[in-house]
Amino acid sequence: MNMTNKSRYMTKAISEELDLELQVVLWQLYDEINKQRKEQMDYLQVFEIEVCKKTLTITKRQEAPPLQTKFIINNKVKGVKNTTVWIIDDEGFQTMLFPKDY
Repeated sequence: MNMTNKSRYMTKAISEELDLELQVVLWQLYDEINKQRKEQMDYLQVFEIEVCKKTLTITKRQEAPPLQTKFIINNKVKGVKNTTVWIIDDEGFQTMLFPKDY
């Protein structure tokens, strides 16, 4: 559930290259963190995804204030590669993108 009621977008590359299930997981993690740390949320959230045999390690970090959280989840998604995804929270909307899309 989108906790901020802001419109959400993704780049074409995210739509084509990042599995839908993983997109949903990232939005859910974002919402959970936003609910817990609303006053401390930076506009840029960085999700580093590391693939292991049976798990995905997702490290969420931000610069201001410096915060880092690690999540380990079962890897049920096929074809996931090590990657970095950004979520940028602008005035009226949120965008999921790869750093190369910026």
